[in-house]
Amino acid sequence: MKFLKIAISALLLTAFAAHGSDTGTDSLLTLNQCIELSLANNVAVRNSANNTAAAVELSKEAFTKYFPEISASGAMFWTHNDVLQYNLLDIIELGLIDKGKMAGIQAMQPVFMGGQIVNGNKLAHVGEEVARLRQQQSNDELRLNTETLYWKLATLKATRHALEAAIATLDTLDNQVQVAVDAGVAMRNDLLKVQLRRNTYRTEMVDLDNGIKLVKMLLGQYMGQGTGFEFDIDVAVPEKVPEFPSQLYVPAETALPMTVDYRLLQKNVEACKLEKRIEVGKHLPQVAVGAGWFYHDILKQNHNFGAVMIAVNIPLSGWWGGSHAIKRKQLAVDNAQNELTDLGEKLQIEMQDKWNNLTAAYRKMGIAMEGIGESKENLRLNRLYYEAGISTITDLLEAEASNKESLDSYIAAYGAFRVARSAYLISIGQTASE
Repeated sequence: MKFLKIAISALLLTAFAAHGSDTGTDSLLTLNQCIELSLANNVAVRNSANNTAAAVELSKEAFTKYFPEISASGAMFWTHNDVLQYNLLDIIELGLIDKGKMAGIQAMQPVFMGGQIVNGNKLAHVGEEVARLRQQQSNDELRLNTETLYWKLATLKATRHALEAAIATLDTLDNQVQVAVDAGVAMRNDLLKVQLRRNTYRTEMVDLDNGIKLVKMLLGQYMGQGTGFEFDIDVAVPEKVPEFPSQLYVPAETALPMTVDYRLLQKNVEACKLEKRIEVGKHLPQVAVGAGWFYHDILKQNHNFGAVMIAVNIPLSGWWGGSHAIKRKQLAVDNAQNELTDLGEKLQIEMQDKWNNLTAAYRKMGIAMEGIGESKENLRLNRLYYEAGISTITDLLEAEASNKESLDSYIAAYGAFRVARSAYLISIGQTASE
């Protein structure tokens, strides 16, 4: 007797179907739209942008050191004893200056400061470039995290559709076995096994729904829309394995100069060299010229005058400790260069590791797809055997569970492949995209 007349292929087709029908009034977002929202609204990105703006202001501040330093001062004083006192032949005492006032304004223009101003400005520009690179680094990290959550949500939804299809299959099987039990051609134990398996799937559905809700909250928070943002994603797991992205591969030594991490290492070397030059400049002669206008009222005389000035500072004893400070800075330069070489090699190894992860994820995805075909055929045969009465309901349920498991494996493998693809692109200094 034929107890099953089920279109098993509907399980696979339903799992990969577009899910726009269950979105209600939610906003449908693509991967690029999610990334754009994250880059525009995420707190980490805003803080990174503020750090870049602060570095720009520091660079502008350093530039002002090229201009004269202008200062104004004024003072008034009263004394309880005269400042100047004279004793004339022990007969009479004369006192002078018991109050007065002074004021002045002056401007000093640095002429030579041992290269401290020039190198200080260069160091500030390096700091600005480092801040921009760190902002890009933060953006790349946010892109990867957003895409990871996006594909996690996509795979959870695809797994849920597969589970819905499996439950629908068991509903149909439950009805058919119930008819057979009522007709006395099947045991009630068979019906109970079907119902137990269906209840197991319903329990899994509860966990899936909670997982989907949590990932949506995380993704909404990443996009700066809050945890209560109502949205859905516009994506479906493909029914066929996509082509291997061989065109993405870039030799590690070629990609290295394009990566943010390596450019940060280069900037660290540059900054250490500039810091050494500044340290040397602290122990070189410093020359400044200036002019000023001064006024004082002492001895009840109002007097004002102008003056031009030249100031020369030659640190002599400073070289005793300065030579050690310069050597210390040179050691910092050596360390930065060693890190550039060492970490540069490690970055190349990391790129190769990311590529290996990508190729492995692709192979696993292909193997999972082969498993779908095998489990689907196994389910078809077990269905025929059960209808012919030469296998049990347990065998059929196990074949159905194996088919669902293979489908879940492919869905998970596809999500891992997409995340591995994005991670590799970021590791070689490129931007991931849909």
